[in-house]
Amino acid sequence: MESILQNLNGMAELLAVARIEYVSHWDPETVQRAFQWATYFEHLHGRFRTNTRIRKALADRLLSINESLRNTFELYRELSFEDLGHCRGVLLASLLSNPALPKTLSDTLFARLRPCCCDTTGQRDQSDLNHLIGIARLKAASKVLSHALKLNGSTATNPYPLLLDPETETKREMLLKSLETWMQCPSAGPRDKLVDSLFAQLQQHEINNRSDFSKVVAAVLLAKQTSTESGAVDLALKWLLSNRCQLQTFCHRVPCALLSELAHRYPSFRCAYLEFLTTWARSMEYDFSCGDWRHGSSPELNWKELVDRFMYLLEGPTLVKEATETALCALKADDGDFEVWGISVWTDLLIALKKM
Repeated sequence: MESILQNLNGMAELLAVARIEYVSHWDPETVQRAFQWATYFEHLHGRFRTNTRIRKALADRLLSINESLRNTFELYRELSFEDLGHCRGVLLASLLSNPALPKTLSDTLFARLRPCCCDTTGQRDQSDLNHLIGIARLKAASKVLSHALKLNGSTATNPYPLLLDPETETKREMLLKSLETWMQCPSAGPRDKLVDSLFAQLQQHEINNRSDFSKVVAAVLLAKQTSTESGAVDLALKWLLSNRCQLQTFCHRVPCALLSELAHRYPSFRCAYLEFLTTWARSMEYDFSCGDWRHGSSPELNWKELVDRFMYLLEGPTLVKEATETALCALKADDGDFEVWGISVWTDLLIALKKM
């Protein structure tokens, strides 16, 4: 037990050093040994997490270690027993958030974010995915990764400035790299399951941290694509369109201008977005007391926003405009083809849009 406690001291010191300038002297062999030690402590965590006596001994030692190292290292990150369960992720995040890390090592470490391809049974090492989640959790690492990946910053000429903060760009890049790797899987079935698993965990992480996962998905779909990224983007779009609840959340949270651009780029999204707006319009009820359309159960689904969303589509490229006009005219005809206000939501939408 004493040897384990001594090794724990060494692991905490190693993680502390990973956050300071001394990392500039590390070589690949040093990094490899560091991750071997991190793996060792993950195994210890799994072995002793239900052993009350040993767990308490390790937790108590960590309290003492934290107090000592906090006075030695300015950027020391306190270590808990639970941190030992994902020690490789903590080490990886510490290194990638350190500006002193040599670029050759950052390239090697970034490769650790790529989940290994599944085998014929669809099984894979879940810890790789956990590393991805862990990195996305750290805003400090985002800026470093953005620099390392040479991501473009926001400019006055860029049409999507809201999607270009370092954190979103980093998450977008990591998501694309993971999806590109999974495209190598020989079978579509296991690949789709992995994609679902990744998005589900990332989505839950965003919920827990009160972040907007829709913003990351929009960044993936709207970014300039290389030939290798196009397939990964297709996987992201397929996931979004196959998940009705997430699609609704996405359409509510992403700005109208960006949704209009997506409708232009992706015909399948155009159809899904028009269906979303159609469902919204059908849920509206006419309020004779004020002469306006209202949603019975969700006040935030208001008439003005619905009209604005259709207007963005009508002001878009020709294909989007024509598809929107055709859909509205067909819905108006199916609903009785009225020409006066207050009877058909489709008639009133067309009247309101013409006035704008």
